[in-house]
Amino acid sequence: MAVGLSSLAQVCRSVAQQLSAGINAADRSRIDVLLGTPAAAAPTETDNNHRLNLFFFRFEPSGFDGDLLPGENWLLRMHCLATPFCVDENPIPAGENDLRVIGEVLRHFHENPLFDLPVDGETFRVQVIFLTLGLDQLNQLWATQGDTVYRPSALFEVSLAPVIPRLAMLPAPLAGAVGLGVRATLSASAAGIGARPPELPPLLPDTRREDWTPALCLVDGTSCVQSLSFAVGSPQLAVFTPRAWVAGAVGTSVSLCWETWEATSGWLPQTPSAPFAVVDPLIDPDAVANASLQTTVLPFSDRAGQMVLYAERSFLRFDGVALTLRSNPVLVTLFEVAP
Repeated sequence: MAVGLSSLAQVCRSVAQQLSAGINAADRSRIDVLLGTPAAAAPTETDNNHRLNLFFFRFEPSGFDGDLLPGENWLLRMHCLATPFCVDENPIPAGENDLRVIGEVLRHFHENPLFDLPVDGETFRVQVIFLTLGLDQLNQLWATQGDTVYRPSALFEVSLAPVIPRLAMLPAPLAGAVGLGVRATLSASAAGIGARPPELPPLLPDTRREDWTPALCLVDGTSCVQSLSFAVGSPQLAVFTPRAWVAGAVGTSVSLCWETWEATSGWLPQTPSAPFAVVDPLIDPDAVANASLQTTVLPFSDRAGQMVLYAERSFLRFDGVALTLRSNPVLVTLFEVAP
């Protein structure tokens, strides 16, 4: 009976597949990339194919998980020993083929240290880092491999690899404002605590950076806001039309994207809007009358929940990786009024 496919196993298999596709060889099909111990990968006298073994033997916490909850993704660092087991090819001996293969491994990870891996419907960015293996560690490691003779090897750290829980925790809603109340006695009172979101300062994206992010706010009447709340069914909600003010490099194409939160589903992304060009380089709350606004629609208005609006733009990094850069969030909260 096969063991269930874990998220760690998916990462290890994806690394092996990525490395197999990246090796430069005249006949790549003759290099089998395996997962397991070096002892299990050692070829027999009748084998004609070269073998490259990836031995994932050490797993460590990332160091950023002090407040991690059981339902959240857990990220680990993995140590991987890459060892070639090549065969003789007249006139090239097996030892030289070992060096050719390990050199290809080093070249590939030097050229491609970062790559994205799909795991259980999510995409994780993984980095491969070349490490030094001390002589004592080298002796201890190969002493456990029985009669297998030491081969030239390279040690890598693969990080950060996810451990995905079976039952994911639903992310909590966000706080749009904070209020403080002071009472003279401990007696119960029906008086509520008024909470006001912070005032919006001028927002000027630093477009001198290639990876600059847009600035965003909603315009409510003549006010610029980053947090709004409405009672479900209220007249204020009925007449509210979200108008977004986006600032950044003039002429850059951006889109508006909502994420919604409900108690049963957590945060879910919605379909982005059609792209449009940025007109204003600055969001100045004192100059809202001259703002170039984009009208959008609330994802829902008939029930309690939250929604966050972002302005997004695409950015092609120097290594060819396409990134989506997001603005600051703008929060809209809908709440039920007790009868």
